[in-house]
Amino acid sequence: MLRCAQHDGGVCCSMKNTLHFFVDPTTLTHDEIDLDDSALAHQLGRVLRLGPGARVLLLDGLGMACEVELTALTRTGLRGLVCERRPAAGEPSWHATLFLALLRPERFEWALQKAVELGVTRVVPVVFERSLPSDRADGKKIERWQRIVREAAEQSCRGVLPRVEAPVSFVAACQAAASATLPLLLWEGQAPLLRERLRAANKPASISLLSGPEGGIAPAELTTASEHGIMPVSLGPRILRAETAPVAAIAALGYEYG
Repeated sequence: MLRCAQHDGGVCCSMKNTLHFFVDPTTLTHDEIDLDDSALAHQLGRVLRLGPGARVLLLDGLGMACEVELTALTRTGLRGLVCERRPAAGEPSWHATLFLALLRPERFEWALQKAVELGVTRVVPVVFERSLPSDRADGKKIERWQRIVREAAEQSCRGVLPRVEAPVSFVAACQAAASATLPLLLWEGQAPLLRERLRAANKPASISLLSGPEGGIAPAELTTASEHGIMPVSLGPRILRAETAPVAAIAALGYEYG
């Protein structure tokens, strides 16, 4: 069987700065990898100027990481040897789903990127009453969002690839969010502080965050959320932009729960 080159007296070495890339899980089932992925091959060979002997970390997106030594790079793919398999690092100890209002494209994508970097497990776009018609999404947008998620997860060294789903109505979002141990709605009016809710919950198994559009959350939507057991929370006395509020809330989760 082929083996990785020896480094520092051992077959495998752990490198904190190893480049991370998510790949199809089926490509990591064997110790010798033959991956057809022209985009990844271009990034490794042309952009990063890597070649045979370089090491990268390939992740299956489900929680397993493989440290791979490259043996060949072509225009259409790469080959390599698995040096080590290990559980992927980089995941927070909490699990949160962000139900994010559809916003203007550049703002939605910025919030999506930062939410993934900060640790959310899943993002569900939501059509609120005050969402604009121009904020709607089609299949091409969803593909673009998933690319943003993947790149953000690779950049931030996530171990599991978060999911971004197709947009849903506000009622459907409430029904899904209510299944979390701690379902919360970011509210710009009078409400308990997010910090208070988080500390009272004592690290729940799952968290859902609903975050509204640029026009704010309609009173009827607040009522609907309450009827589903979703608790409104405040981020403080300042009014934050629609793309800023969810990022601030997720950062607070990371601070509170690690």
